Amino acid sequence: MSVGDVTAAHPARIDRVLDAQHPYFYLSENTALINPRISTWSGMVTAAGGKLRLQVPWTVKRVRVVTQMYAVEPENVIEAYDDVIEFGYRSATGLAALLDWSRTLASPLDLPGPGDYRLRYHVRASPREAVEPGIERIPMAEALLQLWPSKLGGQEELRITGELGNFWHPGSRLKSVWNG
Repeated sequence: MSVGDVTAAHPARIDRVLDAQHPYFYLSENTALINPRISTWSGMVTAAGGKLRLQVPWTVKRVRVVTQMYAVEPENVIEAYDDVIEFGYRSATGLAALLDWSRTLASPLDLPGPGDYRLRYHVRASPREAVEPGIERIPMAEALLQLWPSKLGGQEELRITGELGNFWHPGSRLKSVWNG
């Protein structure tokens, strides 16, 4: 896929439901590089060699992950989610993959190429439950990953209102307490 194949109105889109036996999933390029703009300490997103580990609410057993690739910064849908952070993402290969907690491939993600991107990670605990024919109701979360080519930048907390965000990013909650 090339940048010309992606428009703001019609982004490249991947929609997968992942097992969340452990409360996280990965965006991986299978390289030894560590993303320079993400902390290697715990948070909603943590960098490790060639991978980003993205936390989901610990009360769910599945997470629906929608990944969208844009040519330019996408429309703001932050208000529809409990917690949203944004950060710079350096792709070493342009060939990323979405992996579940066990590092099982859920879907390849072909970026326009190696380079610098912004990644906006949205997450919410869904009040709904996953319902599939013949399968019991299972608590589920929803995550949205939006990527677009951009200069690297630091991590920004755009919205922290849910239990997950307040656990991993208590600074936002503490600021509101102190600013009363």
